[in-house]
Amino acid sequence: MVDNARLLVPTGDLTIFEVEEFKTSLLKLFQNEGLVSLDLSQVRRVDTAAVQLLWAAKKEGRMFVTGISETLKATFNQLGFSEPLSE
Repeated sequence: MVDNARLLVPTGDLTIFEVEEFKTSLLKLFQNEGLVSLDLSQVRRVDTAAVQLLWAAKKEGRMFVTGISETLKATFNQLGFSEPLSE
């Protein structure tokens, strides 16, 4: 997982097995003021645990998400999350 003060770029899978590390990285990201970025272009697959965490982070109202592949969009839709992650 690549991260800096305002950008988080998780890599590989985001499943129940990686969600704790991902949550820690998201919490660190949101310690910054203002808009933060999440680039999902390096994520191969997600599961319900990761999707729930993403939508919880979205509630902060200051997360800009990029790199959502068609595969991830299809997974989000299958799990009932069809609205955009970014505001």
